[in-house]
Amino acid sequence: MNKTELLNLLKKYNLDNKNIIIIGSAALVLNGIKETCQDIDIAVTKEYNDILLRSFNCTFEREIEHHKVYFIDDIINFSTHYYNEFKGKIIENYLVQTPEEVLKLKRTLNRAKDQTDIKLILDYLNNLNINSLALAYLGDATYELHIRKYLTQKGNYKVKDLQSMAIGYVSAKAQSAFLDKMIENNFLTNEELEIITRARNHKVLSHPKNTSIITYKKATGLEALLGYLEKTNNQNRINEIMKYIVGD
Repeated sequence: MNKTELLNLLKKYNLDNKNIIIIGSAALVLNGIKETCQDIDIAVTKEYNDILLRSFNCTFEREIEHHKVYFIDDIINFSTHYYNEFKGKIIENYLVQTPEEVLKLKRTLNRAKDQTDIKLILDYLNNLNINSLALAYLGDATYELHIRKYLTQKGNYKVKDLQSMAIGYVSAKAQSAFLDKMIENNFLTNEELEIITRARNHKVLSHPKNTSIITYKKATGLEALLGYLEKTNNQNRINEIMKYIVGD
C-alpha cells in the first residue's frame, strides 16, 4: 500500500493516534523514504492494546521478548513492544518513527528483508546531509510564503508596508533570534536539531556583509529544517513552527 492507502486504512480502523506509534516499513512510507509496504506495524500502550483486543477480531501471531503480537485482519500488526523506546514525530496527526529510529530498529532486527530498507534509509540520510543548502533554499521559500500569508491576513496593507513588516521576520537576524528562542524553550526535537546542526556546519563560501557568519548560519539552519519538513511533506510541523515564530 502507498502513503494514501496507508492513511485511509488508519482512518478506516479509527485508531487512537494518542496511544500508538507507527513503526517499521509503514513509518518509512509516511516519511517518504519508501513507496509501499505490505502491512502496518504499530506499537501501542498497554491500555490501548487491551482495547484493540476487545474491539477487533484479533489473531495472535507470535511473542517477542514477552510481548504478544497480534494482527487485525492480517493488515495491522500491533504490540506493546517498542512503544516506550522511540519518541517519533508527528506526520498527518500520527506519531511516526523517525528515519533514524527505524534505522536503529532495522539494525537491531537485522533480518534479511531489513537490509534493503537499511540501505534506503542510509541513502536518504546521506542525501539530506549532502544537500543541506538545497534544503535551506527550499525552506527559504516555505518560510517567506508563510510570512506573506500571515501578514496579508492581518489587514489590508499596501505592498510597501507589507515589505517593511516582513523584514522583522525574514531577515537573517530575525530568523537567528527565532531559532535561539525555539532552542532555549526546547521546542525542537532531537531530529530537528540534528538537521539544523548539519546545515550550520556546512561550509559557507559567502554571506551578506551586513550579517555575521554565526547569524547567517543560524538562519540557514532554520531554513534547512523547514526545507526538510517541506520535502517530507510534514505540513503540520511546519505550521506549528511558523505559528510559534509569529506568536499566533
